[in-house]
Amino acid sequence: MGNGESVVYKYPSEIRFTHDSIQSNFRDGHSIPETFRQILMKKIAVESLPLMEVMKHEGEWFVVRGNRRLFLFQELERRGYLKQVSVQTRNFNSDLFYKQYTSQNRGKSVRIRGYGQDSVRTELDKIWAEYQSSYCTIL
Repeated sequence: MGNGESVVYKYPSEIRFTHDSIQSNFRDGHSIPETFRQILMKKIAVESLPLMEVMKHEGEWFVVRGNRRLFLFQELERRGYLKQVSVQTRNFNSDLFYKQYTSQNRGKSVRIRGYGQDSVRTELDKIWAEYQSSYCTIL
């Protein structure tokens, strides 16, 4: 790791997207909802996923590698399943940043291609409800 680069913990909600849109599937072919389910069912550990790479730009942290993972982690954080995740910080590199940066809203949200934003969130809500009813006990 170079000067100023390290692995740290960050809340996914503190990180912004560089892309304006993401594909609904990861490179391995699994969909975001399928991966969400696998994490909840403990078939995949969050720690086993590649680290997101982030860099600071104008006082905000942006993901330059891992926009789909960021969306997934933000959804898990929003539901209280996780708090912080390990990320690889990088020194600001304007060539890399501006090659990645297509956001129209300073990275606050991202559109999902090939699935539909509302469809993905609806699917995640269903999976979450399933998880809660199957794995959470009432005392």
